[in-house]
Amino acid sequence: ILCCKEVSKGRIPAAIKLIGYKHQNALSPCVDAIIFYTEKEKFCSDPKALWIQNRLKDLKEIVD
Repeated sequence: ILCCKEVSKGRIPAAIKLIGYKHQNALSPCVDAIIFYTEKEKFCSDPKALWIQNRLKDLKEIVD
């Protein structure tokens, strides 16, 4: 399983179309993160970053 080992506080540009997200719990070597998914890639974001809640509003959580 691929997981985020580090997170970015950087905002994901509004032009990037996100298709969903997942909350990843900290379980070494993985870190606490919100993983945003696009068609082709994923972004590891800091759950404490202030912009996160705004981006989550319109997204569905991906449960696997």
